Amino acid sequence: MSNRRINLARRAAAVVASVTALALLHPAAPAVAANATFQVGTLNIYNGLTHAKFLEDLQLITSKADLVGLNEVGARKDFLTTWASDNGWWFYSPGGVNQAGEALLAKKSMFDRVDAGSQFACDTNGAGEVPPARYNNWVKYQHKASGRSVYHINFHANASIEDNGRPTDLPRTDCAAKQFQMVKDLARAKKDDGQVVVSGDLNVDFSADRAYGSPVFPWKVFEANELPNLRSVYNLYGEKGAGTHGNRHIDYIYFWKRVDGFRYLWMTDYRIIGGTNSDHQGVVADFAIEL
Repeated sequence: MSNRRINLARRAAAVVASVTALALLHPAAPAVAANATFQVGTLNIYNGLTHAKFLEDLQLITSKADLVGLNEVGARKDFLTTWASDNGWWFYSPGGVNQAGEALLAKKSMFDRVDAGSQFACDTNGAGEVPPARYNNWVKYQHKASGRSVYHINFHANASIEDNGRPTDLPRTDCAAKQFQMVKDLARAKKDDGQVVVSGDLNVDFSADRAYGSPVFPWKVFEANELPNLRSVYNLYGEKGAGTHGNRHIDYIYFWKRVDGFRYLWMTDYRIIGGTNSDHQGVVADFAIEL
């Protein structure tokens, strides 16, 4: 072999040795699992709106989300049943007006509906009196792209239960405290069978609740930065906008955040949806789910 060929061979061997050494010092990053994305929305559509204004709000929130929780829509159950069927949505709204008010919608193109149920929480004053009976409604879906199960729980707590983060001394507040704990227990019961998201009008302001820290209100019951536990849009990404009802952030989206190694669903951001006819603004959260 000529000297020139010997030198070239030596240089090639040196390059291979250098690359091998660098690879040992800097091992390749592990493969990252591919994710699919979807949006979850929540909106309390004021029950006194005209049909035209109600439809505008419905179309607004469903144009921005793939899973949707609605509040105060029980009187429009028949219309929503037809609308969902005509527009490619699953719709769950059980029972009479009060129970049916916490309705759930999902795009058929993205999810299959597997199961559904409703849980009676409490009734402070009795049938036909204000505030009405409260229910926690849920649906189990299969996310088509990932094959994973996703539970959506939707509810609406009593109004007038909070004074600057402090629970008011009223029977309706005791009812709400019971309902918060039931939602937490329901999410915990479903988490082993799938990913869990929770939505609704809680009638408790996030910042006031976190500052005061009542043991019966959502910050302590749902979050308090413990793992595993529920996590809200406001905890993860701050309070955006002026509020969802006046200057208060009382409309929430949560997900059950697991410890590392058991986490297949992530909330990645959210936004407040303004321009509604209702006295509430909507909330839409972005999610990524591992395929």
